[in-house]
Order: sequence, then structure tokens, then C-alpha cells
Amino acid sequence: MNKYKQWIGIVFIVFILMVTVGCSKETLSKEETTVEGKGLTYTFTLPSGWEKQDYFKQIYGDSAVFGAEDTRSNSNMAVMIVSKEAVTEEGFGERTRKELAAKNGYKNEKDVFFVQDTINGNEVFKYTFETTFNDKSVWAHFYSLFSEHGVIQFLYYSADDSSYEKRVKIIDQSIKTVKETNFNQKKAEDDATKQQKDEVHFSTDAYDVSIIGLGTLKDEKGQPLVALRYTYTNKQKDPTEANGWGKDITLTQAGQLLTQKTLSKDTINYDIFRLQEASRTIVEKDKRVEGVLLYQLNGQASLTLTLNKGVQSKQSTYQLTIPK
Repeated sequence: MNKYKQWIGIVFIVFILMVTVGCSKETLSKEETTVEGKGLTYTFTLPSGWEKQDYFKQIYGDSAVFGAEDTRSNSNMAVMIVSKEAVTEEGFGERTRKELAAKNGYKNEKDVFFVQDTINGNEVFKYTFETTFNDKSVWAHFYSLFSEHGVIQFLYYSADDSSYEKRVKIIDQSIKTVKETNFNQKKAEDDATKQQKDEVHFSTDAYDVSIIGLGTLKDEKGQPLVALRYTYTNKQKDPTEANGWGKDITLTQAGQLLTQKTLSKDTINYDIFRLQEASRTIVEKDKRVEGVLLYQLNGQASLTLTLNKGVQSKQSTYQLTIPK
């Protein structure tokens, strides 16, 4: 009987050791990941078992500079880089909390978990909320880290499973490894200048519009869309909706008229959805809003944007090349 108890004890110890070793594998990757954008370079270490996605822009939108998935769970992540001039740090925490709450159907923004911390001298804002990804309920962890010259953002979609709590601890560890390693002022200026040259400007007595970016993405059904990112300035005395100018243009592809589309609340393209919501806001006189219009694509042929009569611009039509 004593030998039997000893044998049981040995088996139990071996089992505990196996579990401990198994848990210890849930660490960070041994390789460092480098991402670039807006003249900035950042490095960080992914959780182990996460691998880069080749077509991350098609999944998360054109603003993503990196995307990865967890090979051991139904979890995904995207990285965005924003110039510091484009983000107001003062009041960022609560303002973003309200935006996330509204986008994800929370009646009270305090139901969105929010914490502000300092990591390696950089302010970090973290949010956790429930959302959907690929038609599945997930926990989203959104981090915005303000470094010396820019802002890097991480959006993790963590599977709602038995490993959720353990996974988020590893994700938090990963965020602690983020470093801004280089800032190339000239490249940032060159990129901004190129973007300005590629912009399309037009106006009427009622508004000024600049199309500042062109991107591609897919909707919830996998249909390809093109996103016209724009700034809108209201010149009228009366407040107007930011997307009202859309009636003054036509967009065609290979001679076929393209129709406007919208993303649902369940979209994984949070940045585009936020701009879509901004497009519906009422704009006061002399105020400017950034938004987006979406159109369904019919291939990779270039687009023709035609302005209606009465719209002032350097040209009446513009050829727009779809990003690959």
C-alpha cells in the first residue's frame, strides 16, 4: 500500500512538472519585430506562437503596417502608426474610451476597461472591450503608445476561451517591449509631400474637400471595397453633414458606375468604421472633419472620378490608381 501511495505521489509530481513546463512555453517570441511608417521605426516582441499575416492590409485596412495571428488560438492583431501631429494627447484617454463605447454598443463608456500607464517613459493608454471578429465574439485589447516622435497603436482580438486571462498577461508583456528606434524627419516630410501631391482638391460655395488617401479593404462578406479618405470643410452658415459632397461626384471603373457601401458595426476595420461614423457628423461653419466614403470594386482597373458641373478644381476628371 505504501508503495502504491509512493507511485501515486511520483505520478502527481510528474504531472505538475508537465503542467508547469507547458505553461512556461507561453512566453514572448525570441525574435524582434520591426515596423515602419510616417518616418518612424519601432521594434517589439510578439507573444510566442504568433506569426505575421501576409495580407494584413486586406484584413485590417490600409492604415495597418503589420498584422499577425496566434497559431494556437483564434486570436489576431494589427499595428498602426500615426504621426504625433495627427493625434491630440490631451484628453485622449476618455475621448477614445467614449468612441470605443459608442462603436461597440456600450451604453456607459465606463464599461470599457481603461487604464493609463507609463512604459519606458512613454504614455500608454489601454482599453479592453467585447466585440466581434470574423463573426465570433472576442475580447479586444487596444493600446496607444505615445513615443517621442509618434504614436503606435496595437489592436489585439483575443479569443474568448479558457486561456483568455493568461493570454492578455502575455500581450501586456509584449507591449512593454515596444521601442521607438528611429525617426527620419526627411522621410516623414517626403511621405507627407507625396501624399499632398496625390491628393485631389475641389470645392463649391458650400464646402472644400480634399481626398487625402486611397485604400482597399473587404467588407463582412469578403467583397472588395475602395476607401476614399477625405477632409471636409463647411463654408456655409448652416451646419451640414460631412458626407453630403458625395452627391457631387461619380466614381466609375472600366466604364461601370460604382455604388457606395457602408461597413456594419461588426467590422474588424475599426479605423475605417470610425471615419465612416465621422462622415455622418454635422459640421459647423469653417470646421473641418476627416471622413471616408466606401465603394464596391469590380477588379483592379483604375478608377475615374468625375466632378459634377459647378464643382471647382484643376481638372473635371481624375484617374485614381487602386493600391495593391
